[in-house]
Amino acid sequence: MEIREKINHFGPASMTTEQLFMLIIGSGTKQYPVEQIVQQLAYRSKNFTDLAALNAQTLLQIPGIGQANQGRILALLELMQRLKTCQWLPLQQPVAKNTIIQHLVTKYSGYQQEELMGFFLDVNQSLLAEKILFRGTLTMATVHPRELIKTALMLPCVSLVIAHNHPSGNLAPSQADLMFTQRLQSCCQLFNLNLLDHLIIGQDDFLSFQDRGLL
Repeated sequence: MEIREKINHFGPASMTTEQLFMLIIGSGTKQYPVEQIVQQLAYRSKNFTDLAALNAQTLLQIPGIGQANQGRILALLELMQRLKTCQWLPLQQPVAKNTIIQHLVTKYSGYQQEELMGFFLDVNQSLLAEKILFRGTLTMATVHPRELIKTALMLPCVSLVIAHNHPSGNLAPSQADLMFTQRLQSCCQLFNLNLLDHLIIGQDDFLSFQDRGLL
């Protein structure tokens, strides 16, 4: 049975990872059939366990993958990563810091884009909002506490937790991380907001500013 017939009859769940990639790539070329291309994808990604290895340069090194298939595969991998990080904690329910930590460690495992997150809590420690506040490296020039304060003041927020991920896995806070946290804490005090913690999320690990005495 052809792959396209199989997915029509039995659905995508019935197909192997190799077969799904074959559908995305299509027919391959006369010199390099699609089965051979997918075998190379599996080899270079350790049987699809290390999809980050399938970057733009690596894909073009695989015979039979031109710019069109490179674009399809990169778009697929980016979509998978974005959907993975579209996980949100339930609102209007009490949330403990450990729950936020577990949520973020799962969410950002393997994620290569640095993001700044904010968790806004009411007087009962119920979650009012979870927001991506910024994408990119924290610097004094690109991130200002006023954006967080503005969001907090629009809610019945009394406390907040901020977090950002270090895709490198290095949990050590940079000088910019420390300075940004100090500025944010000063701004929170001006508006009677309680900055509970700043979390740095690595690869399956985290650092808490509060636990380290940095707050």
